[in-house]
Amino acid sequence: MSTIEKLKEDLKTYMKAKDMVSLNTVRGILNEINIREMKNIKITDEEVIKVLRSEAKKRKESIETFEKAGRTDLTEKESKELKIIEGYLPAEISDEELTAKLKEVVASCEDKSFGVVMKASIAALKGAADGKRISAILKQILQ
Repeated sequence: MSTIEKLKEDLKTYMKAKDMVSLNTVRGILNEINIREMKNIKITDEEVIKVLRSEAKKRKESIETFEKAGRTDLTEKESKELKIIEGYLPAEISDEELTAKLKEVVASCEDKSFGVVMKASIAALKGAADGKRISAILKQILQ
């Protein structure tokens, strides 16, 4: 079952269970996917994963902002939504595996500038790791 099919099935389940937090979270994700579809972007599992990562990133940023403002009620809501979204994301690779793959990418690049290597790394990893993690490890490798 593809990720988008799983999202649609879970949407029905959340409707029946009247689980409003999960329902609204999944609806938001499916809405983002529909927006991309209207922009003539081909919806593949990779594209769905991009949407999920983007939504997770938004929630993490919101959590940080709400914590600084002392809004524990909103922090809890965003945390619940983040857990739901993370349930659909594939597990990220470990730091050791990531470092090994990044070393391979660096070795294969003729131009060792950060921007070129970063672009090649993101393409090679295809969402197996967060961009911040890739960036941090790449900076260590290139020093």
